[in-house]
Amino acid sequence: MSKTSTLLDLVCAHRPQMKVALAVLIACGLLLGLSALVVSPGDDAWPILVIDGVLVGGGIVFFAGTYWYCTKRAMDESA
Repeated sequence: MSKTSTLLDLVCAHRPQMKVALAVLIACGLLLGLSALVVSPGDDAWPILVIDGVLVGGGIVFFAGTYWYCTKRAMDESA
């Protein structure tokens, strides 16, 4: 068994927790959207808002992609 396969097994073992992480990141994204209504470019909080948006967006993409891959992998193994 290769190291990559072992790592993927370890990551995919945490698939139920990925749903929780996605829910938290989506809630953070909604709160970020609300704060974007108040903060405008040029404010002191604008750089923090942009950095937070990149982190939340990247986290959603990472966890959604990983969850999708692990679900697909589990379906392929069971077939």
